[in-house]
Amino acid sequence: MASNSGEHESNEITSIKSSSKHQPTTWLERLPREIFFDILSRQPIMSLLDCKLVSKLWYTSIRNPLLANMHLNHVTEDDLCLLLFSDWPKSKLQLVQVNQAEETRTIQTLKTTFDSVLPEFEVVGSCNGLVCLYNYFYDDPLYIYNPFSIEHKELPRFEASPHLNICRTVFGFGFHPKTKQYKVIKIVYYKQSNNDLVGGNPDAFVLALSDATLTWRNIGKIDYELSGPTSEALVSGKLHWLSFVLVHEEVRYREIISFDIETEEFQVVPRPSCGGLNQINYHLVTLRGCLSAVVSSGGGSNEIWVMKVYNEKTSWRKELVIGNYVPMLRITMAPPSRRKKNGYQGGAFRVLCELKNGEIVILHWNRFIVSYDPNNGEFKEINFQGLPLEFQASVHVGSLISVHKVFGM
Repeated sequence: MASNSGEHESNEITSIKSSSKHQPTTWLERLPREIFFDILSRQPIMSLLDCKLVSKLWYTSIRNPLLANMHLNHVTEDDLCLLLFSDWPKSKLQLVQVNQAEETRTIQTLKTTFDSVLPEFEVVGSCNGLVCLYNYFYDDPLYIYNPFSIEHKELPRFEASPHLNICRTVFGFGFHPKTKQYKVIKIVYYKQSNNDLVGGNPDAFVLALSDATLTWRNIGKIDYELSGPTSEALVSGKLHWLSFVLVHEEVRYREIISFDIETEEFQVVPRPSCGGLNQINYHLVTLRGCLSAVVSSGGGSNEIWVMKVYNEKTSWRKELVIGNYVPMLRITMAPPSRRKKNGYQGGAFRVLCELKNGEIVILHWNRFIVSYDPNNGEFKEINFQGLPLEFQASVHVGSLISVHKVFGM
């Protein structure tokens, strides 16, 4: 992985320029390499991938880890995609760009190079253009995959204690901007009785993808019953989950639990004092870089709460109230669905992201992608030819990060 120091980056740029046997032939190639890289880092991901074919100099430049990091710092909506996952008739990943003009909207089925070893999988999450997947049948092994470079890497297998009966597993995958580390966390809940479907006495295991040893570490027991198979939001180097339903003084609610990728510590994130999140039907999302919660009420409204200053209880604000979307009448059969053994993240109304123009992108009933304009209160269905009948969606950015160069396992 590229060093954090500017001195090392400067040396890296110089060494690439001097080691290349290709002689510059255009004015662009004759620019100082730092300027050349800066120009490249501001281009859409697909344009950069096409440029790899121009010459050896362009090929080596675009594959340089420094450029990959610079490109991530200049990500625009042109690089913003939705990663779609469907499991019928088999596991499949697809990409769509939400800001495309209607007449040019396309859906891209991703080429996966791991079909022979991972025919059926689930998605842990997407971070900096890298997707973490796990084996549906056994929860293991996990894979890191870049859909644009079509690279993947199998992570070391997790060795569970043979005498313990695993009930379910909760996952998380993220990156810490300070330490520049990617980590995968695996929280294992054990069966407490024969009929136990939730499990208890959980152990947390962490795999730091930059460690030389690259082994799973047991960081101890945790005190939280996390719901859902994967984390829901990554904010400031912290992963976030919701707990199972809790009851206090006859109020049913869910706690927000965070995991700091740097310190490897769990903590409860404070909810607003006004009771806005004293609810059970809500989910977490990252909006404008802030931890946000979307509360769906039985009356048909959906409230978006945003934590303006992270971990400050008084900074929660109710930003928006959105009514329910009623899709156009369609006759569609629901596909057969396989059992979600680690739980299911679904729901009628799931906020995915906010666009620069202020529109909110929503996944409705795992079947429709919809945008909502807060200025006029209108919904607009974003249609793509070839959408699966039912799917899950997450935000994904195109990235030049090489799985092999970064993790080098």
